[in-house]
Amino acid sequence: MDKDINYNSEITQARFQGNKLMIGDVLDIKVTGYDEIAIKPFNLNTISQINNAEVGNTSSSANLNYTVDKEGEINFPTLGKIKVSGFTVDELKTDLEERLKKYLVEPIVIINQQNQKLTFLGEFNKKGMVTYSDERLNILQAIALGGGTNENSDLTNVRLIRNIDGKDQTITLDLTDYNLSNSPYYYIQNNDILYALPNRDAQIAANKTPILSKILTYSGVLGLLFAAYNFIKN
Repeated sequence: MDKDINYNSEITQARFQGNKLMIGDVLDIKVTGYDEIAIKPFNLNTISQINNAEVGNTSSSANLNYTVDKEGEINFPTLGKIKVSGFTVDELKTDLEERLKKYLVEPIVIINQQNQKLTFLGEFNKKGMVTYSDERLNILQAIALGGGTNENSDLTNVRLIRNIDGKDQTITLDLTDYNLSNSPYYYIQNNDILYALPNRDAQIAANKTPILSKILTYSGVLGLLFAAYNFIKN
């Protein structure tokens, strides 16, 4: 990252605002508090144990996570349907704790997002989808998960494809610019796609390859015909 660097200039990191939850996200939500009995109706593991006991089922394989439905909601014990899409994890934690104060004394909500994933395309050393657990993942850490870019990549032209309000948007990132740390796209969001485009040399080589292949093929055919002609002539 040596483009137009002023080493005397302080680099200020972009402000991390958290991942926006969306349809299909999977959340692990636990409610804790001083009264262990009072918090039980607000936790899925308690409800699962009660339901299993009622039907005589000793299996503990029940799904204890919340999946954001097509309406952008989760069905929370006692509280019912709650809109969560568009919230960050911290915002949802605050919202739930406020709702629970009607029933509990100083409730504490712990939320972990279970399905954070990132996809790599193009000139990365690793391609495909990877999962990650760190909510505060920046673009440089993300590229490390993709094994870094290979020698054919154009570091000034890496595309970030992100779903914003239900629409895919494409943002061009210059990884050689130290001001990247100030970009609103410095931090990765769940379901982001990173596409590293090939550099100019790689593009030229790719365009020449079909022509070169044809030349070699035709040269081989002509060589065989010439050899056959000489053989018959002699």
